[in-house]
Formats: sequence, C-alpha cells, structure tokens
Amino acid sequence: MERAPMAENDIDDEAFTPADLEALAKSAPNAPDCLAKEVLTKSLSAKAKGLITRGSSIIILKVPDAEWVEVIVRPAVKLASTVTVYTATERNSAKRTEGDVGANALHAVQRGRCLIFISQDPQGILDAAVLTAADMVVTIAPPTTALLRKVIKSVTGGRARGVTPDMAALPITAIVTAIRPGISARECVANLQRSILPPQAKTTSAVPPLADLPLAEDLRQWADSTLAELEAVKAKYLGPDALIFGVLEGEPGSGKTLLARSLAESSGWTFVSTSVGEWFTSGDSNLGSVAKNLKAFIDRAMAAEPAVAFLDELDALPNRATMDARGRDWWVPIITLFLTEIDRLRASRTRVLLLGATNFFERLDAALIRPGRLQQRIAVRAPHTREEILDVFRFYLGSDLAEADLLPLAQLGLGATPAMVEGWVREARAAARGAGRPLSIDDVLARIIPEDNRLPSDIQAIALHEAGHALIAHRLGHKVDLISIVPQGTTGGHIRSAFPTLVPTLAHIRDMATIMLGGRAADLVLGRGANSGAASDLEGATRLLIDAHEKQGLGQSLLFGPAATGKPSAVTISAVANELPILLRRAMGMVEAERELAIMLAERLAEFKVLSGAEVIKLLGAGPLDAMKLETKRMSRLVAEPTVGQQV
Repeated sequence: MERAPMAENDIDDEAFTPADLEALAKSAPNAPDCLAKEVLTKSLSAKAKGLITRGSSIIILKVPDAEWVEVIVRPAVKLASTVTVYTATERNSAKRTEGDVGANALHAVQRGRCLIFISQDPQGILDAAVLTAADMVVTIAPPTTALLRKVIKSVTGGRARGVTPDMAALPITAIVTAIRPGISARECVANLQRSILPPQAKTTSAVPPLADLPLAEDLRQWADSTLAELEAVKAKYLGPDALIFGVLEGEPGSGKTLLARSLAESSGWTFVSTSVGEWFTSGDSNLGSVAKNLKAFIDRAMAAEPAVAFLDELDALPNRATMDARGRDWWVPIITLFLTEIDRLRASRTRVLLLGATNFFERLDAALIRPGRLQQRIAVRAPHTREEILDVFRFYLGSDLAEADLLPLAQLGLGATPAMVEGWVREARAAARGAGRPLSIDDVLARIIPEDNRLPSDIQAIALHEAGHALIAHRLGHKVDLISIVPQGTTGGHIRSAFPTLVPTLAHIRDMATIMLGGRAADLVLGRGANSGAASDLEGATRLLIDAHEKQGLGQSLLFGPAATGKPSAVTISAVANELPILLRRAMGMVEAERELAIMLAERLAEFKVLSGAEVIKLLGAGPLDAMKLETKRMSRLVAEPTVGQQV
C-alpha cells in the first residue's frame, strides 16, 4: 500500500523503533539549553572564558530574574571540566543566624575548581565572602531578536521571520515554552506572538499608581503622606527642606523598588535610580571612576527635579565602625564622599527626595542614617497575614480569576514576597497561554507548590520537626508568624518567628538555641529518632552560642574572640559542646509535656502545608505556660553549672 506524502513537519512514527525514538529525543536540541548557550557565549568575555578554563577562579553570573537561574545551570556546568555551579535564588532559612549563602562552598577553589555562582540578586543573596572573593561578575543580558532567531534555527532548523523586540522581552519561561522541537520556525514565532499581551490589555504605564499597590497599613500611611508632601512641594506650597530622606528596608522581593517608582509616577516626579553595584560596573572600578559615578547620580537627580532619587544596594557601602582595616583606605573616601554629596543635595534646596534601599538596615553606617541625611527608616515587609497575601494575589492577577475563591492561594502563599507572587502569576499566565486556554486557579497553584515527590512518611516527619520548632517558639514568647512544609530549594520546611527583644540576654539566646533544637527534639520524642534534617538547626544553634561567648561577652570572658584569633577558643568550644545537649533535653521536655498538642499541630500542618500565626495561636493557646517558665528557670541553672561530657 502506498503511503501518503508527509507534511513538512510530520514525523513518521512507524519508521522508527522505540530505541530510535528515544535516541532522537535525547539528541534533539531544546530551547532552554540553546538559549542559555547563546547568551553565555555572548556575555562571557575572553577574560571570563580564560578564568573558567584555567580553574582556581570564582565567577558570579547575574541573571535577569530568578526564572533564568535553572535555565543557565546545565550549559554553565558544561563550560569546562573544572566548573562547579551553585545557584542562589533566595537567602537561607530564617532559622539560621546568617542568611547569606555561598561561603561554605569557597573551599573548593583550593582544589583548582572554577566556582560559578548564579543568582538574580548577588548583592542581596550571596555571602559577603563570595562577593569579595569573586574574580569577575558577569551580567547576563536578556535575549535580543537576533539571538532569538538563532535559537529558533538551532531548535527547528528553519529561519525565523517576524521576531520582534516584544517577543525578546517575554519572560524566559514563555520563550522556552514557545520554541519547541518538532515544530516549524513559523510556529515558534506564532507561539511567541500569542504570548504577548494584546495592545488593549497594556496600560499606558508599566508602573502601577500608588493607590493600587497592596501595602501594609503602616507602609500605606507613610506612602500616602509622602505622596501628599511631594505634591505640595511640586505646587510650591512646601519648600524642598520639608522632604525627609529615608531608607526603604526589607527582604529581597518585598517591593522596595516598585514602591519608589510608583511614588514618583503617582506624584509626576522623575524617577532617577542607580545602585552601588552600578557605580563599580560603569567604568574601570577604580576609586576615581566610582567617585565620578556617585557624583553623577546626585547631579542627574538635581538636574531632573522634581525627582525621586533611588539608590539600591545601600548596604554595599560598609559601616566604618565595623570595617576591616584592609579595605579602610579604599572605602572611607567613598563613604565620606557620599555623605558630603547628600549634604550638597540638601543644601541645594532642589526638589529631590532621596531614598535608599537595603536588605540589611543594621549594617548601615551611623553617619549615613543620622538626622538630615537618610534619617527615616521605612519597613517594606513581606505580607504576614492571609489577608495581606490575598491583596497581593489580587493585585498581580488583575482582572483574571475575578470570581474565583483565592483563599487556597493565600493559604499556600503565606510567607511569600510580592516578587514571588508576581513570578508565580507570570509563569501561570505563560503556561495557560501556551496551552491556548484561560488562566485557572490550578495554573497558579502548580507554581506555588512544586511537584512533591516526598514519601508520606517523610512529609509526616518534616511536619513533626517544624511543629517542634513552632511549639517551643510559641511557649518561649516568640511570635510565630508562619509554619510551612512547602519545599523551597533544599529546605523541606521552615518557620518564621519574631525575636522578642532587640537587646537579648544570655537567657534569650539560650531560648533561641532551644527553639532551633526544637525540631530535633520532636524527631526524638514524637518521630522515628534523630535524622539528617536538623543540620542547619545544629549549625545555627552552635553559631548563636559561640557568638554569645566570643563576640557578645555573655560567657565567662569579656574577650572579643575575633580580635585575637579567627577560630573559637577551646574553652568556648567546650562550653558550647556542653550547653547544646542540655538545651536539647530542655526542648525534649517541652515537647513531651505537650505531646498531644504537638502531634495535632503536625497533623494539621501535613494536611494544609502552611499555617499562619493566628492558626498556631488557635491551636496552642495564647502563650507561655507556667510550667514552661519553671522549666526555663531549671534549665538555666543546669546550663550555668554544666556537667562535662553530658550526651543525648
């Protein structure tokens, strides 16, 4: 029987054996790898390629956003046999005393490895040790139309016509979903075109008005009053000296930049922005070049008045009070210049509101935040309640899912930053467009909760572990904002709680260490015994107690350890080694005393994945119990007179 001729892109399945089809699938080029290979080729200079080939080097790849990280990983690994790749899309769990990541990987450079760190926000996420040690920071630029055409040809073998800048500006997920093996170049371009919002759906400005932003009540008050002042200064009802400069502080993705942009847009003021990192990348990075860029930022703001001048990564300017002597000669002139430039801006009486942004307000130089300079501290925090996260979802969903019940999204999204919500919604829309159907709530849920391949027994163990942390934190007076067993990277679960004081005593620190050991306590009392899931808890508790002895003078000595040596003393190591098992027994006693409540909390957590602070209070009651207070006093006496060699 004669077979009908095949269309241009048909695949004759009957002509292939299963082994042939498997080999074809393995050999077919795919869009993510082709795109990543092209952008790496375009972005890596000859010097960068030399460092990679040589080894014994550290390179940071800054990608446009978090979606890019996984796309770049596999091709980056293949750059050379010496390459080891680390990804950093968010800071470490809040249970750790230090959230920055990457420092524990640096030892591999001593074995001749080329370490490549990939992050969308290196300054905010990577440890300072990584940033300092890096031989080069390479910024990965978004794809151009020419690059997209090249990728389409690599995947399909055909020439792509009609590729536009709007297509190149699409989210990376939408791009790689649209370009598929086995279809024609024309179909790839058509897929990209469908992923672009129609003109009538676009707003005249990409920046939403201030009134539409989902802000917490205290932040809304600041934003509205500042907007009123900007309008009054613009109308000359107020003088420029009425404007109070300030610092927007908050974790990465909390919306600091968007807030500053929206404030400028809503007031009709020009938005002038830069970052400390840009001062170094624009030019040859020597002292004169950085100083020139710093002054140019202030000059641009003054020339653009009325203007909101926004400086990101403010904590990249070190605090002179804690600065290492090695970098003092370089940094002090820069910091001093910035202080005098702020004073120059203030003295000029130009209509400029200067705002800085930082993830770490406590690291800022005292002279930078004194009255007259960046004196106002504005907290831009992630949503804490179900109602707040619901407002964020509604904001980014716009008219989509207007009639849907969004409570499941709010429940599972507790603890997320606005940037995370925006990313989920963007990816969900791209997936729905790629499937040729309207957005559904399941599309968004699929982005919030990654595919969970954990065994039911593992989920139960993780829930018990986190319930132990939460129970002890609540009983010791720490406000628990959130418990989650939604996987995030290598973390299977976490709690978010607030420290009850800004000036902790040794008792407070021991309480915190007890909370960190609460997960291990629950493993031992309620679960199948100790497991490997407490590694970061043990590290955090150890560091916390070592710092109490070595840095804070809360042990037997007032000596500041780091001034004498880079390692903890033998006395400190012995003391902490004795304290840890005592505090673990304390935690085990607290869990055992409320075994049924802890199990109930774990069961509810296993069912709903995320619990809010209000739900924790509802389950556990208002706060500390008298019995727990007595236990705290008893354990304090035990720790004060430890028995050497006690083990659990």
